[in-house]
Amino acid sequence: MWLKIPTATSILASFLTTTPPPYSTEICTTAGTLLRSSTTSTTSDPRPSHNSNNHHSWNNGPLPSECDVAIIGSGFAGLAAAIEAAAHLPPTSRIVIIEKMHKPGGNSVMNAGQLAVVGSRAQQLAGIHDSVELMMADMLKAGVDLNHPNLLHTMIEHSNEVFEWTQSVLGVQYRDRVTQMGGHSVPRTLSTLHASGNDIIHPMLHKIHDDLSSNVQLFLDTSFERFLLKMNFDEEDDTEEAKVRVGGICVKDTKTGQLQDLICHKGVVLAAGGFGADVAFRSIQNPSFGETVSTTNQPGATSEVLKEALKIGAMSVQLSRIQLGPWTSPDEHGFGKAPYFCLGAGFPYGIIVDPQTSKRFVNELGNRYERSMAILQQVGHPVVCLTDSHGAQHSLKPELEHLEPVVKSFATLSDLAEHYKMDADILTNTVDSYNKGVLAGKDDEFGKPVLREDLKPISEPPFYACRLWPKVHFCMGGLHISEQAQVMHVDGYPIPGLFAAGEITGGVHGGDRLGSCATLDCLSFGRLAGKNIVAFSSPTPITTTPLSAATINIANVPRAETETAKAA
Repeated sequence: MWLKIPTATSILASFLTTTPPPYSTEICTTAGTLLRSSTTSTTSDPRPSHNSNNHHSWNNGPLPSECDVAIIGSGFAGLAAAIEAAAHLPPTSRIVIIEKMHKPGGNSVMNAGQLAVVGSRAQQLAGIHDSVELMMADMLKAGVDLNHPNLLHTMIEHSNEVFEWTQSVLGVQYRDRVTQMGGHSVPRTLSTLHASGNDIIHPMLHKIHDDLSSNVQLFLDTSFERFLLKMNFDEEDDTEEAKVRVGGICVKDTKTGQLQDLICHKGVVLAAGGFGADVAFRSIQNPSFGETVSTTNQPGATSEVLKEALKIGAMSVQLSRIQLGPWTSPDEHGFGKAPYFCLGAGFPYGIIVDPQTSKRFVNELGNRYERSMAILQQVGHPVVCLTDSHGAQHSLKPELEHLEPVVKSFATLSDLAEHYKMDADILTNTVDSYNKGVLAGKDDEFGKPVLREDLKPISEPPFYACRLWPKVHFCMGGLHISEQAQVMHVDGYPIPGLFAAGEITGGVHGGDRLGSCATLDCLSFGRLAGKNIVAFSSPTPITTTPLSAATINIANVPRAETETAKAA
């Protein structure tokens, strides 16, 4: 029997509303050289042409009425799940990817293309000693011990395998260096050639389009509406939790409004991302992040898939843990250009100034929460991040002209002060005071780490600056999953036929996510979800008994009713 879940049905979900934790600093240093995969060209651009991910390249044929696996979302996690599922299914199988937006990729296309890897060849070549345990310790410290250790260990132990998979299977290219990001105790972050998530998304789309098009279909402008639940009468498993499984989904063509049921013989993978763009939902979890706070996320980062999973009894984890990015600008939409300047240049090699006082007010390399709250609550209006030509050369996007007009250049500090309506004399004194700390190796005013060989006083023109105002960046909380990427029920068992990966899940990052770990999270658990949805599905057809067309919530299926249905 099929059980459709009405959208009005809901169950009680408990949401955590504790104070946000400290966040990590972003200091990037370079160590070692990356040994490229022999299967990867060092000269060709692995990215497809501009129109390779447009609407007309996908939706190849009508949406089928049934498939083996359905995947909700087309970012890192969803595409990894599709590719991995295809590798474990026969060529005659059918995998359907559902994407509600007009283009594939989700938030992943705006990612900075950074991947944390333990035991990479780059680390070995540079003589860097790293371990799964060391990276776990770093993430537990950043996550204020709210991380789920089993998920951490699973993710990190697969990190080098995931990295090599992106090269050997996808042909992703990486820069010839390994970097150390804030919160990581050793250099372990690898960056893609163009410092962009597109460097991974485009090869994944190429893989599906060129090699897997016979059994993997991607449908754009198609939204997930609800789950189709199925009563299981498997004679070999008579447990209560085996009685109901996810057996399909109802989807909607967002252009025509037409609804269609899609039967999924092996199950469904949720890879719909976080809810950073869903102001109503996120402000319930954390009232500090209401309409006055924008987001780096694309418009599709909303909560409807998460909420439908909660309706069928899925366990939520730490939904109030929402991360702000202090390196974003109010002069552009979304993620934009400012983070590339601030993360690599402005924060490590410059200062942040309140334009009304022309003075510093925070440690530029403090944790993300400290800096964001200092701007939002202490200052209360956009601030200015500035550095000189020496600092600017460390920008993650070194072609500074590409960062205009958000990042501006000035011949003198006086010109900079005039543009941002600051007092030139006070600003000069602020910079002089900071420079004295740099020369002395100690920032007495705010405690910024300034004892670094490559750090110099701010003095070499031209000077570069941009305005900053924090935006919601990442949702640490989400669905509770097992280390096999199974979605867990509130009663403690895996929901049959339901898997999840990526930002829609919670528990991996705890109270805070370290930089370059989100990509690893998505790719690692995306691959696990694709593999395990095949491995854990029943090898023989499940017997079903047609019953009346009732609508039942999986969380509310009592044992007596289930036994009565079985007897019927």
